[in-house]
Amino acid sequence: MKKRLMNNFGLKLLSLGIAIIFWFVIINTQDPMEKKTFKDVPVKVLNEEKVLEREKVLEVLSGDTVDVVVEGRRSVLEQLTESDIEATADLSEVSFMDTVLVKATVPGHPDVAVLNNGENVMKLLFDDYVTRKFSFKVNTVGEPTTGYFVGDALPSPNIIQISGAKSVLDKVKEVALQVDVSGRSVDFVTTAVPVVYDMNGDEISPSKLSLQTETEAVTVNVPILSSKEMRIRVTTVGETPDGFEILPSNVAFQPEVVRVAGTKEDLEKLGYYFEVEVDVTGQTGTIERNIQISSMLDDTLTSLRVVDNPVVAVIVQVTPYVERKLDIPVSGIEFRNLADGLSAEIIQPETVSVLLRCKSARAPLMTVEHLKPYVDLVGCTEGTYILSLGMELPSKVIWGEQKELEIIVKKSES
Repeated sequence: MKKRLMNNFGLKLLSLGIAIIFWFVIINTQDPMEKKTFKDVPVKVLNEEKVLEREKVLEVLSGDTVDVVVEGRRSVLEQLTESDIEATADLSEVSFMDTVLVKATVPGHPDVAVLNNGENVMKLLFDDYVTRKFSFKVNTVGEPTTGYFVGDALPSPNIIQISGAKSVLDKVKEVALQVDVSGRSVDFVTTAVPVVYDMNGDEISPSKLSLQTETEAVTVNVPILSSKEMRIRVTTVGETPDGFEILPSNVAFQPEVVRVAGTKEDLEKLGYYFEVEVDVTGQTGTIERNIQISSMLDDTLTSLRVVDNPVVAVIVQVTPYVERKLDIPVSGIEFRNLADGLSAEIIQPETVSVLLRCKSARAPLMTVEHLKPYVDLVGCTEGTYILSLGMELPSKVIWGEQKELEIIVKKSES
């Protein structure tokens, strides 16, 4: 038997070697070694209690996910999933640059090798842990029933305490509560979950903050207000300079109607219009005013608010008096204070043209009979004089230009 085994031993050994070689060739042909990359594998943080020892809060700046490259048989890699990869960062090994090496393994698959171990790092920020208080901002979505408006919603509690990294809390712009008011026509109470937003209006992940509230949601009391239309009436106060006026057509404003919302009790205390006053004292030309309607609301009626067109734009034109030209017959001019024994004569054509300025409404009333033209000859003796034409001008009527007359005074013929 032994002789048989030893016969042709070299040949048999060669055959075994060839068989082994063929086996390797077949295996590597049918089930070759391959590489596979798993992207964005989550990194698990180990020994996080080390951060607490430093009285700091940890923020991962980068490296919370990594790409892992593995090598193994095709048949094994085909069955491998991301959950089979374990990536860890041990905080007990943090470097002086606040980085830690990410190590990847494939537990349960010792024949699978990780090729890029040592290439991935997690960058960390150790920040101060602070606590601050913020008031809630209530944001509404949807629209209440037509003719109704949303009042000032009141959260309870209205202050929230938030803790976290100082760098994160420094970015907080507001803590918002979102309430749906669609189709509402009466006051209601609801709940809302606080959402924290940064300066760019993006939500800050709740995982980075600790919100201290008794319950996860906050109670919000939402008043729904009735509304009322109010007309605008513009009046002017004060006196314009002499020779200027304001015609009714010279006062323009927009809007003519505004809508005010409030409780039914407060709305009932309003009148029917808002009186807007524009002071024109000493003004000429165009006066422009933008007047806040809210400034006209009674401070004691706290529920009232202007819901549209909160500003009334007013334009007032202060214009010069209109001009009125009159032709006065010389025969109709009275001589006053003419001394006894003297007579007077106007050296002038049969009529004298005069220019007056007056309010538009008075222009049709400007007649010779109303104005009673005259020349005052007090102190005049014989001779020729240049004297001003006088008139009994009504209020708001002034000379456009003063008229002078040449007058001869002489002895009367007996």
